[in-house]
Amino acid sequence: MGNKPRYTIRIYMGAKDKYIALSLWEAYVDNYGNFRPANVSMVIHNEDVEAKASMRTETAARLAAVLLNMVAEAEKLTMKERRKASIEEKLEEQLLLEEEEEVMDEVEEIEANVGR
Repeated sequence: MGNKPRYTIRIYMGAKDKYIALSLWEAYVDNYGNFRPANVSMVIHNEDVEAKASMRTETAARLAAVLLNMVAEAEKLTMKERRKASIEEKLEEQLLLEEEEEVMDEVEEIEANVGR
């Protein structure tokens, strides 16, 4: 099984078969025990023609590591935001239920007073 990119960003240029793809690869050890550093690869796809470039230099490995770290931090923030939104929704729902109960109690009280 081959290594797959951790993240790929595709930028489409007006058509489905015309795009630039930037992929971030994590460091790994292949099936033969060889260490493969983190790297950045780019594919330019224009209909039937494809051009590929990959950087496996120390600088590329550092860049890939920094970008992967930034993406991981962004994912953490996204998860925190989702969790916060979920909690806010639950609190809002609870508040609405409490308000509804108060209104129902007031309606019952008014009905009881009117019925006297």
